[in-house]
Amino acid sequence: MYIGKDLHRYSNGSVKKALLTILCNPCFHTVCLYRFSSVLYKIYLTPLAKIVWYLNRMLFHADIDFRSRIAGGFKIVHGLGLVIGHEVYAEENLTVYQHVTLGGSRGEYRIINGINTGQPYIEDNVTIYTGAGVFGPVHLKSGEVIKAGSIVTTKSYGQDL
Repeated sequence: MYIGKDLHRYSNGSVKKALLTILCNPCFHTVCLYRFSSVLYKIYLTPLAKIVWYLNRMLFHADIDFRSRIAGGFKIVHGLGLVIGHEVYAEENLTVYQHVTLGGSRGEYRIINGINTGQPYIEDNVTIYTGAGVFGPVHLKSGEVIKAGSIVTTKSYGQDL
């Protein structure tokens, strides 16, 4: 289950840190609410998924769409102002900082790893720093780091596909 991998990323395997994370880490709580809303959506309880999504926006100022697909190991560092769009696909160990926006651009679509998408596709172990924006069908390769304040709109960021 993804939430277990998420907790492991926050606690680095320490039981003490895991307990503190569960009780006192609002960024982890943001991830938990996203996971819960995503599960509700997958079992066709969309109105409830929207309510949980809305609570996440109100409580933690993070807009993570319940339709996005983010694998385990998702870590938010200072999550205020975070926006993740509805078709964003992220593989394991994504780390994002405050005011990051991951979303689409109208009219542009691309097939990335067999998925027809107009939003970012992010491979394993990617870190996106403060204030960065990744827009459109951008493919971020494994291990990439997006610098603070960067705006990424090119079809392939970093190495060629």
